[in-house]
Amino acid sequence: MSNEELARACIELQWLGADWALLTSPENVTYVSHYEVPVEFGPLAHLNYGPVMALFGVREPLSLLVANAYYAGVAREQTAFDEVIGFGILEVFEPFAKQVARDNFVAALREAFRRTGLGKSAIRIAVEERTLPLAALRVIQEEAPNATLVEAGPALAAARRIKTPREIALLKQAAEVVNVAHKELMRLTRHAGKSEFELWSALTQAMHERVGGKLLISGEVVCGPRNKSVSPGGPTPYVTQPGDIAELDISPRLEGYWADMANTMVIGAEPTAIQKQYARAAQASFYAGVSKARPGNRASDVFAAAQFAYAEFGLKLIHYAGHGIGTTVNEAPWFVPTDDTVLEAGMV
Repeated sequence: MSNEELARACIELQWLGADWALLTSPENVTYVSHYEVPVEFGPLAHLNYGPVMALFGVREPLSLLVANAYYAGVAREQTAFDEVIGFGILEVFEPFAKQVARDNFVAALREAFRRTGLGKSAIRIAVEERTLPLAALRVIQEEAPNATLVEAGPALAAARRIKTPREIALLKQAAEVVNVAHKELMRLTRHAGKSEFELWSALTQAMHERVGGKLLISGEVVCGPRNKSVSPGGPTPYVTQPGDIAELDISPRLEGYWADMANTMVIGAEPTAIQKQYARAAQASFYAGVSKARPGNRASDVFAAAQFAYAEFGLKLIHYAGHGIGTTVNEAPWFVPTDDTVLEAGMV
């Protein structure tokens, strides 16, 4: 199976002089393996031990995933890696065998390292300091005692900066799903009288129906008084009134890739003069920023153009003007005054 993302990661890791890599963050494991690493919550977040891990040769053609048994089955269906090594965390069906999750995790990771044949070779292994568990570090020290560890984060960020054709297709797919939610909100806000509960329920239902199955969704719809400040924590029982503002900021994750879109709508009434002013300013600011989102310009140029257009309406832009998306919902480049990243074709 073709894996352009893994190939790009290996190219960047070679600049570090790395021979092997052990990745442990959901976004980077998803990127190189094509397995949509779950965002953990609920019982499995408590019962699991250790993250899904990707062990692969930077110059050697071997790639292994380590995942608990509840994830391993789906991982084998999705991944472009050579093999998935599963380990038990809890047996809830007969014979109700006791599982020691830590011991099983360590054993599975040891098995993965032994399959590499590294032994006592003097090699460099790229790891992610931010997400590498202590138990995994101990396994590395015992199974590859002469290895030198180097930080993989910047190399993976460089690999992920330019999207592959596969990634762009997945991001378009996710964008179509988030578009469904905004169109549904537009329909629902023609008349007041619905609660935030009702709005959120309808929006998420429309998104799930679009994909025909389970979908991870982050964000919320904010209506009425809560719009006076950034006020997360919804939805609430608040029932919308004519003239209220409905703000929807929502991010679905589909096949490991995120979309992110925000929109504001006036509920059940004609917009006021000040509402029209903000809407026209936002529209002008958006198109001014888009005009600068071209290869060779800097990310900060996009912000400057958006800010200037906004100021033409007597308003101040106090929020970033945009950001990248991919296997995380907010990633580089950032359209802010301090990001001088040079834009390249293929960034999203």
